[in-house]
Amino acid sequence: MNEIKKIVRIVTNRVKKNVSLIDVVNNEDNPGKEQQLFNSIQSGVYTTDDDAAFGMYGTNGTDQRYRMLKSRLRTKLNNLLYFADFNDSRGNISFPFEQECHSHIFRAKILYKEGEYELAEKSIKKALTISKESEFTDLTLIGLKMLRVIYSESFRPNHLRKAIGQIKKYEVINRLEEESLDIFYLKWMQLGKSVHSRKVHLESTIKAVEVLRKLWEKGGSYALFENYYRLRLWTNELLGDYGSVVAIADEAYDLVNKGAVNPLRFDMRHHVYTRTYACLRAKDYDKGIKYAEEGMNHISRSSRNWFSHMENYVLLALHNKNYLLADEVINQVTRNPYVDKISTQSKERWELYKGYLYFIMPDRNVEDVLSFKDIYERLPFYSQDKQGFMVAILILEFMDFLKKDRLDLALTKLPNSERYIYRYLNQNPESQREKLFLKLISIIVQCSFNPDMAAKKGKRYLERLKITPEPGDAFAEVEIVPYEQLWNILMGFMTNAHVKLDFAKK
Repeated sequence: MNEIKKIVRIVTNRVKKNVSLIDVVNNEDNPGKEQQLFNSIQSGVYTTDDDAAFGMYGTNGTDQRYRMLKSRLRTKLNNLLYFADFNDSRGNISFPFEQECHSHIFRAKILYKEGEYELAEKSIKKALTISKESEFTDLTLIGLKMLRVIYSESFRPNHLRKAIGQIKKYEVINRLEEESLDIFYLKWMQLGKSVHSRKVHLESTIKAVEVLRKLWEKGGSYALFENYYRLRLWTNELLGDYGSVVAIADEAYDLVNKGAVNPLRFDMRHHVYTRTYACLRAKDYDKGIKYAEEGMNHISRSSRNWFSHMENYVLLALHNKNYLLADEVINQVTRNPYVDKISTQSKERWELYKGYLYFIMPDRNVEDVLSFKDIYERLPFYSQDKQGFMVAILILEFMDFLKKDRLDLALTKLPNSERYIYRYLNQNPESQREKLFLKLISIIVQCSFNPDMAAKKGKRYLERLKITPEPGDAFAEVEIVPYEQLWNILMGFMTNAHVKLDFAKK
């Protein structure tokens, strides 16, 4: 059932609108068994084989009639995959070209088998026009090798010699691409396996980037460029050198504009995300906000990429203290009709962004947009896979109580912070900034919320915080609001609270 459910989803989302699902002629008033099963799986009525068998035949999933029905449906669904449509914002930018090449080549093979050499040649040439423009070396070779057979069997020596010459040329490029891919996928596996693996293999990856550069310079194809570009970006992200990431992304964009890199293959959506995120981590907020605004022209509002891009945008605004812009970005996300389709974890992050913004803005209240009780019920309190998320919640709740002069409730958050430091952060050397800021919160409580005493006692921790860099992309989430900025806000709240207290005593 899992396999067929997946195919139903793909067919539902991807098949071109002018292609009928399941039946060429579908009787809506009296659909066939296959159509009934498809409709029920699509609508979520059937989620298991036993559910489906009981609904269709009143039996269980072992019923031979149901198994035959499911087999017929699977065959029809697999046939419909040929009509999947990737000409939208969700798919890879170059895949429609690749898909069209495959279609022409497939038709050419059928025509060749039927002895229709002239028609087969026309179909192959259409494929080659696309594959050469899009720089699909492997597909170009398939097309040229098919022409080699046709020219040989139709006795056209000049055409045959020309095809053989092109095959030799593209085989050289293909060998370079295969060598490049071997290196790229090995390093991608090593860097993606675990944090420990990334650290162990980072030095060898730097050397691999240089090898990929030389292969690109030698072969010049887009595939060679992409392997070099992607690994170079990721290496600098892991090193935490986001200034270089911005420069690398800008350099790639210039190469595309100059025609040195194929614009049909270069994914502007990935480029937009890379540039804005790198500016955020490099603290180049003005440039990042400019890139974020420009980038919205390249990303569809209906895609997950748009919401990921807007996360970078709102963080750039928050870090730049442009709270009105952050509010506008959040409103754009809230008004987007596709917001319900993003993941639960993404929705939780947007709750936090809005919570931090409302904490900072004087005329807003965190409780208007965020329920800490609901968050704690949804999230296991000490969840290692969401450490950054938990730290952000603990800090926000403490600060919110302090802002409202609810010092009694703020005190109840301190034990949780101390337990969290002991249980998780002490085991992670990459969490120094979180530890230092939670230590500053502890000092606030130790000093009985006296701003002067807290500033004096926390000075050395604050200085350490200022010189402690954020870890590279491999190790931590971005701070929603920089801790140094939050500390200044907290000192302001404590000062105001003390003024009120002194006035009350008088």
